[in-house]
Amino acid sequence: MPKRRFFYADYIFGNETEARIFSKVRGWETENVEEIALKISQLPLASGKQKRIAVITQGADPVVVAEDGKVKTFPVILLPKEKLVDTNGAGDAFVGGFLSQLVQGKSIEDCVKAGCYAANVIIQQSGCTYPEKPDFN
Repeated sequence: MPKRRFFYADYIFGNETEARIFSKVRGWETENVEEIALKISQLPLASGKQKRIAVITQGADPVVVAEDGKVKTFPVILLPKEKLVDTNGAGDAFVGGFLSQLVQGKSIEDCVKAGCYAANVIIQQSGCTYPEKPDFN
């Protein structure tokens, strides 16, 4: 009998490209991001006590969140092409914004909104810089 693999992260973040590569490596035979997010969220947890949440960003397309056997999508902040400067750091900014609300006990929806806000601000800057006074509420 093959050894069962356990994973230790309660929250898994990635983008659509990473999700599709992970799916291919796992042999899931799907490129559907929502299906992949659901499968990631159902991977066995080492602790067995908490649930896992998979969060997949897709650039200008909706953010996919899989939790408790369900998949939800959340819109991103649309940005005119002329305001897009540099996408470096967008994923890290998203995770930072998401976690900033998670540690405050906010809903997943609020976490995604904060992540989208942070990523949106970063992609309007050259390099991984942030304005002196952000206006996220």
